[in-house]
Amino acid sequence: MPFNNSGGINIIKKILLILLRLLTIPYSYAVLAITLLYRKPTNTHRIKPPFWEITELIKGNESLLFDIIANTIMLFPLGIFAPLCFRKADKPKKIALIGLIVSVSIEIAQLVTTRGLFEIDDIFHNTLGAFLGAYIGCPLAKRIFTEDSSQRKK
Repeated sequence: MPFNNSGGINIIKKILLILLRLLTIPYSYAVLAITLLYRKPTNTHRIKPPFWEITELIKGNESLLFDIIANTIMLFPLGIFAPLCFRKADKPKKIALIGLIVSVSIEIAQLVTTRGLFEIDDIFHNTLGAFLGAYIGCPLAKRIFTEDSSQRKK
């Protein structure tokens, strides 16, 4: 029987998968800290109208560009981690739905706790970020899991 190096590769993939899954813990805490834990309550329940950030950006308020980019980047890692943690989260559409649910949950929590505003713009940008991240996470998960399952069948 010829030497087969796939066993070593599978071990490396499993270690990588474990490390990536472990990264979800500090990532989840960071999102929670940024969006809720380290914010002071304002004692006002405010809902911003849709696309107010884009409107202000067009009017010349360039400081909002950072918020838009930050909100897009915030759930980008979710798009990478979700397919690695949940095998059924294997398509960008599914990841976008997960991003939407996470983002709406954050916005509702901010509204209820008064630790931020309920912003539809944030939901849009967070969901976009998760969707874009899925274009890295889905192929990566497919590569890891496909070769993994083909090895089990032997």
